[in-house]
This record gives sequence, C-alpha cells and structure tokens, in this order.
Amino acid sequence: MKTKISELSSVFSKAIIQPVMFLSVTGLLLTIGVILKMDVMPAFIANIGNFVYNLMMNGGINQLSIIFCVGIATALAKHKKTDAAIVAVSAFMIFIYANNAWLSSNGLLVESESLTGTGQAMVLGVQCIDMGVFLGIILGCLTGYIFNKFGDKEFPDVVRIYGGSRLAYIISIFATAILAIIMCYVWPLVNDAISSCLVFINKAGPAGLFTYGFLNRFLIPTGLHHLIYMPFLLTPVGGTAEITGQAVSGCYPILMAEMGNLGSLTALDPSVKYMMYGFSKIFGCIGITMAFIKTAKPEKKVATRSLLLPLLFVAVVAGVTEPLDFMFLFASPLLWLVHSILDGLFQVIIFLLGARLQLMSGILNAIPMIIAIPANLSKWYITFGVGIVSIFVWYFIFVFLIKKLNLKTPGREDDVEEINEQTAVEQVENISCIIEGLGGEDNIKSISNCYTRLRVEVKDIEKVNETKINEYKNQGIVIKGNNVQIIIGMKVQKVCEHVKQVLQIVE
Repeated sequence: MKTKISELSSVFSKAIIQPVMFLSVTGLLLTIGVILKMDVMPAFIANIGNFVYNLMMNGGINQLSIIFCVGIATALAKHKKTDAAIVAVSAFMIFIYANNAWLSSNGLLVESESLTGTGQAMVLGVQCIDMGVFLGIILGCLTGYIFNKFGDKEFPDVVRIYGGSRLAYIISIFATAILAIIMCYVWPLVNDAISSCLVFINKAGPAGLFTYGFLNRFLIPTGLHHLIYMPFLLTPVGGTAEITGQAVSGCYPILMAEMGNLGSLTALDPSVKYMMYGFSKIFGCIGITMAFIKTAKPEKKVATRSLLLPLLFVAVVAGVTEPLDFMFLFASPLLWLVHSILDGLFQVIIFLLGARLQLMSGILNAIPMIIAIPANLSKWYITFGVGIVSIFVWYFIFVFLIKKLNLKTPGREDDVEEINEQTAVEQVENISCIIEGLGGEDNIKSISNCYTRLRVEVKDIEKVNETKINEYKNQGIVIKGNNVQIIIGMKVQKVCEHVKQVLQIVE
C-alpha cells in the first residue's frame, strides 16, 4: 500500500508540474504589463500595459482551472494525448453546465449582484460551485484515469466508431455529470474544511510558515515538493482576498490581481509569505558554494570552482537548484537537513521583519517584481539585507560541519578520479545509456519531464541499472517505487524528446 501511494503521488506530481511550468511565462508578462502601465509612463505605453495585464489576467490567471484540467489530463494520458485534451475540455464544459442546471432546478443557485463569499462563481460565463483550481485538478485526474482505462477498448466493426477515445468520452460525460451533481452538496463541506485548514496554518504563525518552507526544500529529492506549495499557490489553502470587489483565491492569483491595483493598496496580502521559498535558491546557494570551495582539498580547489560556479549561476539567476543540490545531497544527508532547516527559518525571519517580496525563483524572477511593486509594499531591501547575512550563516555552518565530520562534499572525495573542467562541462553523451539503464525499451511504461528531471515509470524496477544510467551526465537519480527520476538539468526537455524519438513514442 505504501509503495502504491508513493507511485500515485509521484504520477500526480509529474502531471501537475506540466501546466505549472507555463506559469512563469504568465507571471513575467503580467509583471511587464504592470511596469508598462505605471503612472510615470506615457498614455500610449500605459494603454499597452493595461492591454497586456488584462490579457494575461483574464486569459491566463482567471482560467487556471481549465488550463490545469487539460494539462493534467494530457500529462496523465499514456497515448493519444490530443484525444485526451479534447475529452478534458469537453468534461470541463459538461461539469459547469451540469452543475449550473442542477443548482438552478433545485433552487440552490445564488441570486446576487456579487457572488463573493457565496461559495459560487462565474466560470466561463456559467454560474456554478466555486471550486477554483481544484475543479481543474479533479477533472484532469478523472479524465486521465478514464482515458487510460477505456481509451484502448475496441468494439466490433459495426459500432467501432464508438470505441477507443470515443468510449472514454462517453464514459467521461456520465462520470462528470454525476460528479457535478455530487459536488453541489459535497464541495460546501470541503470548502469549510479548507477554510479550517487555512485558519489552523495561519494560527500556527511562524511555526506554520517554517514547516511550509522546510518541507518545500526537504522533499525536493522525492519530487513531491510540488504537492506542498501547489495548494498554497493556487487554491484557497493559500488564502482568499477580495480585490476590486471580486474574490480571488490562492497566493499567486491574489498577488497578480493586486499588481493591477497597486495605486489603491497600502499593504500586500499576507499570503505572499507562501511565495518566498526562492530565498535559499539565491542566498543559500551562494553560501553553500563558498563553503564547498573553501573546504575543497588544495589540489582540487580550481577544479571544484570550475565545477560549482556554473551550477551556482543557474541557481541564482534562474532558480534551478537541483544540479547543485544533488552535488551534496547523497554525499551528506545531514547537510541537506541543515539546508532545509535554514531555508524554513530564514523565510520566517524575512516575513516577520516585514518583507513582502515574491521570490519563488532566482534573480530573473525577483528583478521585475522589484521594479513593478513599490518598495514601501514589497520592502525588497529587507529580503536582500537579510540575504547577505544569511550567506555567511550558510557558509560558516557548512564549513564547520564539513570539517568537523569530514564530509565528502565536492572537492573532498577520496576517489582517485580528479574533478576537472572537462568532466564538469564536457562529456560524451549517449542517449542509449539512459534507455539501457532503465532496463531497455520494453521496460519503460511512460516518460516525461519537469523543469530539470526526466521522469520515467518502469515495469520492473529490478531491471534498472543506475551505473549504466550514470554513463550519461546527470546530477543524481531518485527511485520511488517503479518511478525513476534522473536529474538532467535545464536541457531535460530536449533529452526527453530525444528518448521518445528513439523509442518511437508518438503523442
């Protein structure tokens, strides 16, 4: 049972990260729109800014539910992903119309000029139960399951047209309609439970934020950290605020909505605290890298510096830390624990000191926010002031532990093979090593990728050969049940496409 739950969690995490990967683009364009429509801009430029902001807010952030529905369903679908996307869109539309019809026919439809706080909302112009992004997540998972279960079922020739993807579509219609009716009565109870959960987390205060920050970092090796921040980012668990008369749920949509109304704000919503987990990606990684270089063996310092500085650059600028994380995670789990504790601790410190800078990623993510949001609201200078101090905290603690415990961090290995620039930057890469290491083509059930990881589900985990996989340059391998995650780095999407091409996987 434990293995099954772990596998399901991994599959869900792999699926949900697909639509999340596009949020960074949405956020960047929203920020650009806010900058362009600042009061100091000429009217022509301000109009363009308003257009960009409204376009991405109404067409992107406010439609996350259907985006997640289609994204998760197609990510879960093992084949015929185009058909799965069509079924997912249809299921979403069927749900909102069936839900509206049932609410209306049973006198449950709220009649009010404002639906804020009523538990109902307008979704694509249809009034229905307000489930937010949860609706897209639930329907995406349901559609993906139905499609994989029935998408290959074929009928005799006379009714063959109703088999396969069409059968999955038929079943999804009935399943979705039934779900829409059930949710009329169940979701209000769930919504109350979510509100209670939020109250509990908020009442926990600094302890709650510390736990959130700690787990967000500590679970990275498992790939399940997405399940920690995602609910806070995009659902009512992360908070609900009324912006210009409209209820907005989730810390990310709240901040995006606030950015369109900065002139009327005296403070940012406290929910922004759940968007500060990029603090250690910048400052912590600098301190860690300094510690590794400092403690490296004299004869390996130059090579260690050449190895680590490119990884540090990616972490600080783009917020992608896995290549650096996996340089020491397996060598010393203790350092990883300390790193996670410091991450959670400093998130609490900057929030208590008044910082409200959204910092989910690296410097590229932070700079537009610093420009767009007035300093009196973001107090970005507190984040960077504490950040400079934290660099030395990470540095001194890591140096102390490395020397005291003689930890085999980069540059301190006992093996005879020297770290050199060639092994750090250049390597003969043969994609077949990955396929063979995974047990061959017949052992691979599905393959996809997130930001930096190649995520593979295999049939028989005993056939996986990590030594063979490691012939292809990577930063680490994580195995959970029958799921194998290979940390490739920023080029993972090309690697994934190449593997699919070799395996002749058509989607």
